Formats: sequence, structure tokens, C-alpha cells
Amino acid sequence: MLTDKTVIVTGAASGIGKTCASKLIDDGNRVVAVDLDGDRLRLALGNETESLKFIPGDVSFDSTAKNASQMAVDVFGSVDCLAHFAAAHSKLNWELADADEFNRIFSVNVTGSFLMAKAAAKVMIKHKKRGAIVLTASGGVLMGGTGENGRGGPAYTTSKGGVLVLVRTLAKAWGKYGIRVNAISPGVVETAMTSEYSADAMKDAAARAALGRISQPEEQAAAAIWLLSEEAGFITGENTNINGGAAFG
Repeated sequence: MLTDKTVIVTGAASGIGKTCASKLIDDGNRVVAVDLDGDRLRLALGNETESLKFIPGDVSFDSTAKNASQMAVDVFGSVDCLAHFAAAHSKLNWELADADEFNRIFSVNVTGSFLMAKAAAKVMIKHKKRGAIVLTASGGVLMGGTGENGRGGPAYTTSKGGVLVLVRTLAKAWGKYGIRVNAISPGVVETAMTSEYSADAMKDAAARAALGRISQPEEQAAAAIWLLSEEAGFITGENTNINGGAAFG
């Protein structure tokens, strides 16, 4: 269990991020919630409180990462953890995806992950915090992305592969400060992102899983929170697949 920590949560207005932020607040943590739009954050999480603050912004901009970390310092004193779920999705196949699409997806999914992690880690190092960071990759990295049936295309899955390399790189760089960096790789989860998938794609995803169903956001958030906690205190540079036993290939 994680409690009495200051956690930055991105993508907090929907899906896994919203679920994670709500759970952290319920368990007695302090949360800086980040998403593109402040109104969406309020709609998802209610009004700001003494333990919940909002930072509207695009994670691909350095200013958003810096503003979130500065808010945590100004209001709560420091940063203990980062749970980074914000992402951009692309379902374009190889014929339709172009340079603009790849650059758009990579700027959010890879650059955004780096900027958020860097800003949080700088505060942790300054305040001598043995912090923890969880970034979000994707089960699609293992099977590739075609864009068929509305599922993630090559730009999306390639960017998520980049997140896994980033996790290993940052874990090596920050281990000497006691900062752990890990990833979760969700399978298909019932979120706004997968609402774009066709009925056949959702059916196929459930059939691939040994458990015979798709995941709920609560299951993904629970794994991320565990990786942030001291119970996972000797785990870093790793990726946890949370896919219900899906057989990729």
C-alpha cells in the first residue's frame, strides 16, 4: 500500500490515470493531477482540495512537466512518486501513417515520458528522496501494431517500445540516487482509448487472454501503485505485462 506520499499522476482525467489518482487520494496521499484540460480534470476528480491539485497541460511541453513538479514542491513540499499514463493513440496503418503522425505520437509518448520523469527526478534528487517512477508502455510492443480493426498502429506501438528503452536508461542513470524507474504494459483495457476499437477487435483481445476478458482500469492502477510502493523497493528498470495471460504472436 502507498500512503502519505506526494504523487504526480498524468492522464488523470480518464482511464487508468483517473482511477490511479482517485485510489491514491482515498489511501491518504497527495496528488498533483495532470491532463490536457482543467475542466476535464474537475469533471473526473471533483474540485481541488488540500490534497489534490490540478495542472492542465500537454506533457510533450517541458513547461507542463516543470509546472507539475513545481506545484508539488510549492504545495506539498516535494515529489515522492510519478505515475505517468498520459499518451497519444494512433490507429493509422503503415500506408496512412507519415512523418507528421510519427512525430506527433513520439512527442507525447516518448518525449513526454522523458520530460515528466526528468522534472520529477530533479526534485527527488534535490530533496534526497528515494522516489519511484512508473511509465506506461503497451502490450502491443510484443505483438506489433497494424492499425487493423481500430487497434494501435505502428506509430503508437513503436513509441511504446521507446518507453521501455527509456525506462532501462533512466533506471541506470538514477539508481545511484535511490530512484526506481519501471513500466507497466497494459493489455487491452476498457478505457476511452479502446472505445475506438471495433467490436471484433475487443472480442479478439478477450480471446487472446488466458482469463478470457479485457482488463479494467483498476487492475492496471493497482499494479502501478504497487510498483511505486516500498513493497517493490528492489525492482527497477523492469516492465510488468498486465495482460491477463495474453498469448502474443
